[in-house]
Amino acid sequence: MDSTGKSKMTYEEESIFLAAMIHQAYQLFERDTIVMPKGFSLRYIVKALAGVEEPKSEIFGFIAESKEHIVVTFRGTRTFNDNESDQDLYQVPYPFVKKAGKTHRGFTCIYQSARNEFIREVSKLSKSKRLFVAGHSLGGGIAVLAGLDIAVNTKFKNPFVYTYGSPRVADPVFATRFNQTVKNSFRIANVHDIIPTLPAKAYPPPFTKSGLFYRHVNTKHLLSFQLNSLAARNHEIVCYFKFLSEGNSAYASTLCEQNPGFCPDTAGCVPYTGVCSEVP
Repeated sequence: MDSTGKSKMTYEEESIFLAAMIHQAYQLFERDTIVMPKGFSLRYIVKALAGVEEPKSEIFGFIAESKEHIVVTFRGTRTFNDNESDQDLYQVPYPFVKKAGKTHRGFTCIYQSARNEFIREVSKLSKSKRLFVAGHSLGGGIAVLAGLDIAVNTKFKNPFVYTYGSPRVADPVFATRFNQTVKNSFRIANVHDIIPTLPAKAYPPPFTKSGLFYRHVNTKHLLSFQLNSLAARNHEIVCYFKFLSEGNSAYASTLCEQNPGFCPDTAGCVPYTGVCSEVP
């Protein structure tokens, strides 16, 4: 993209670039700072309500824009309320597209709380630009919900949706509709990351009267890195960035060198070798 002087990128380059953009969504939430790559400007900060019993407003991501591209990002779980929403796995009818199945209630409530203003902001931008929607973990679930909404309800009929370590988002009806509508979807998952295995494919009765059924959207792109720590290392976006970068180290190096502070620090993405502690 503009940050390295290239207007058209390969899947490998896009996946590296967007992973770094998602890292900046975390930085915006955790430190209230953000570094945009060269050529991009911050256009809008996405705030949404997280939590079930007492929802609270949080920063979940942003919209950035360059001369040729629009990037929407969503971060993953960081708070108690985020985790509460993650576990609210009952399903509700997807509210923005008719007959599009049912979606995870926790993810849907987060997206719905921000949706109207978010879609208005997206709709202000030029449809001549290529639009990317990217999310990690919980943010991957939100990106899927937003991707179908954008494709059906805005002038951007061909969004590119990239998710990293995303959980399942919805039932088979929704997954089928998404796959038919969003033709450029890339679901990147580490085979040693537990989050993409959740929620389970099926929760049969009597969990609910009719049961709950979940299916991933297309298209699966697998990574394999085993760092012996399910949440902190096998799942974190910084480690996805590291191992994606190994597929095109020249591009990743150029991206990071030309944009100081943009790329994540991946020093912690090494195998955990600790042992069980004892009570002193």
